[in-house]
Amino acid sequence: MAAAAGRVSFGGDCYLYGLLALGHLDVIVEADLKLWDWAALVPVIEGAGGKITDWSGQALRPDGDGRVLAVGDPGLLDAAIARLAG
Repeated sequence: MAAAAGRVSFGGDCYLYGLLALGHLDVIVEADLKLWDWAALVPVIEGAGGKITDWSGQALRPDGDGRVLAVGDPGLLDAAIARLAG
């Protein structure tokens, strides 16, 4: 995924999701989030017209593996999933 990105940032936490919701970022990929890390972000991202899922495009679950994929434009979701799949 990093090779396909124009810019890669590490850290940033919730701030980056705000930038995604505002349209300043396209994709966020996280590998080890807990329920309390992502639960409040779902209505923010989806309310702004984006999608937030696991790496396979499924809805996030409290018992999931911590892998989170968020896109500002739902049209980017399939390409991001494919890129993560390898």
